[in-house]
Amino acid sequence: MATRFPTIFQKSLTLFAVAAALGGGALVAAPAKSNWLQTFSLTPKGSHIIGNPAAPTKLVEYASYTCGHCAHFEIDDVPQIKNQFVASGKVSFEIRNLVRDPMDLTAAMLARCGGKGRFFGNHRQLMATQAQWANGSKLSKATIDLLEAKNIVGFMQGAYTELGLDKVMAQRGVTAAQAKVCLADKAAFNTVIAMTDEATEKLKINSTPTLLVNGKVIEGHDFATIKPHLAP
Repeated sequence: MATRFPTIFQKSLTLFAVAAALGGGALVAAPAKSNWLQTFSLTPKGSHIIGNPAAPTKLVEYASYTCGHCAHFEIDDVPQIKNQFVASGKVSFEIRNLVRDPMDLTAAMLARCGGKGRFFGNHRQLMATQAQWANGSKLSKATIDLLEAKNIVGFMQGAYTELGLDKVMAQRGVTAAQAKVCLADKAAFNTVIAMTDEATEKLKINSTPTLLVNGKVIEGHDFATIKPHLAP
């Protein structure tokens, strides 16, 4: 597998080195529905959309799986957004990756297991359990050494078990064999890295969660702040 890391990874790789010393498809149009929360689409960039893909208001989140604010946003605010705006077809909600570190990348790859219909459930499960697995101290020196050797698939597969992501994904019905395939998916890897590079290098987005409404970055990420932008 290619090992082109996004620029944002460089600081993270240095931190892991210290720790070691110590220890695409086209957008799919969906049929009209009374509840759009069961409609899922994949953009040409490989990001995921829930809701009416032709909604007049388009909400985009750049998310990281090791970002505490992203986890809080998913658990505390996203349900209100979905129920009050996405379900009616007025707003579509798109999630794009902005991976900050190798553990984040591992989770991003796992979130894609099972295709577009499984993504949003996987995403929520990973965010809801973030405190259980997003701790690099659980990684063995052998697994960290794989990262240093740029064997990113080997690192992710080691992290999958050492961080307890195997148990997290089992709750979503993903077996160890399925997860292994997902973590070795070169196309998914390239998609996640390209999405991250576009965010950080082209759009100059370097924090998560960053939210855009109809292409414009908005300040804040709590429901009260977002709501006026979704229902002007």
